[in-house]
Amino acid sequence: MIESIKRIRTLLPHTALSMLTGKLLGDGSVSIEKSRKPRFRFSHTIYDKGWCFHCYEQLKSQLPLAEPKYQKSPDDRVKRGYTEKFYVQSYVCEKSSLLKDIWYPKGKKTLPLTMIKDYLNPLCLAWWYQDDGHLKIENGKLRKVILSTDSFTEKENFYLQHLLEQKFHLTFLVDKQNRLVLYDQPQIYYFLSIVKPFIHQSMNRKINIPIQEAAFPSYKRTTVYLPSFIELDKPTNDIYNALEALPNLYSFVSNNTSYHQLFQKLFPSLSLEKDKLKSYQIRLKEEQLIGLQKCQHITGLRTSQLIHLCFIINGNENYITELSHL
Repeated sequence: MIESIKRIRTLLPHTALSMLTGKLLGDGSVSIEKSRKPRFRFSHTIYDKGWCFHCYEQLKSQLPLAEPKYQKSPDDRVKRGYTEKFYVQSYVCEKSSLLKDIWYPKGKKTLPLTMIKDYLNPLCLAWWYQDDGHLKIENGKLRKVILSTDSFTEKENFYLQHLLEQKFHLTFLVDKQNRLVLYDQPQIYYFLSIVKPFIHQSMNRKINIPIQEAAFPSYKRTTVYLPSFIELDKPTNDIYNALEALPNLYSFVSNNTSYHQLFQKLFPSLSLEKDKLKSYQIRLKEEQLIGLQKCQHITGLRTSQLIHLCFIINGNENYITELSHL
């Protein structure tokens, strides 16, 4: 396998191998048929025709691929009695043979962990997610991101779990169906911001965050939870002063690069246990509520977490500038 990996790296650029890694983590495969040479292939339901054709267009200059073909198959499991899909298959070539050696060393798909580590970047993650990912939304709220890894072994999923944490600071868990699942809401928002630049329009359903329209009152009484180490002499005034950082915060999180830096550096410190928090009853003004909602729609952070973030920024006037240069 090592020699095959070395060889394919000389034949394909990093971008192509990133897309292929994402595809093979998802719906892609390599044919294993007796007396026949292997071929790389993938298929998608007719409803995902746009994604199938996009993958073909992106890969056809790197692999000798036949054009997508329509296929209708009898299927008693569905109400209408048949399924429809488009499938793409490569012609026989050295690259497909190498992919077979790397991903199917013993005739069964086995994750090439070292290679995945080298190519699991935002592009790869986006292709994997578009193939085998799902965004679950309930009552207008993002509940979880699912990566369908039920066909992988426990060891493989544990490795992918670790790799996603190491590379993207994402804490996926393995559910009872052996799938990788992301439950933390700020991390879900962050995950979507990572893959969004590489999402094809036909897959927009997997990144669409519902916008909840709200009629804001002039004031809203609420409870704010802040770390006990933040000392407030005049809680309402001190929190109002901190919230003056909201426009800067919104501008910062609206930029993907600076948002990712902020997430990696600060977001973990915003999740504190209840015994380390102190509560304050305050009335938030309309303009403050609007600013908080705008930041929430990008980050998924709760009101208290955003106010905590404002305190951090206000504690160092140059913080945003410093962070943007990291």
